[in-house]
Amino acid sequence: LSAVEAGADAIVVSNHGGRVMDHMPGTAEVLPEISNAVAGRIKVLVDGGIREGIDIIKMLALGADAVMIGRPICIAAFGAGQEGVSFYLQEKLKELKKAMILTGCGSIDKIDPSIIFRKKGER
Repeated sequence: LSAVEAGADAIVVSNHGGRVMDHMPGTAEVLPEISNAVAGRIKVLVDGGIREGIDIIKMLALGADAVMIGRPICIAAFGAGQEGVSFYLQEKLKELKKAMILTGCGSIDKIDPSIIFRKKGER
């Protein structure tokens, strides 16, 4: 909530690839609580562990306004330059569209927490 009070336009929820501290919760675990705390006041950007289109839809369903993808884009750039990045992003878009179809989400604004399966007792 300090970011809201400071007048920030957005916050980034990140675990920095899990490299900073062992045994810390993943981004997806803390995202709903953070998103709910700042709902409507600032945008919530998220990164960490996003590799596939299904990861994108999960983060959006858990409360992110946008996702950021770092390492896979760097790998694509190092491997094949601009063409590699373009190909990677096109594939993620296809995967996201497929995930949206399979979950009945006709548009990004239709993605919500109801598409996330939770075991009994999980929040």
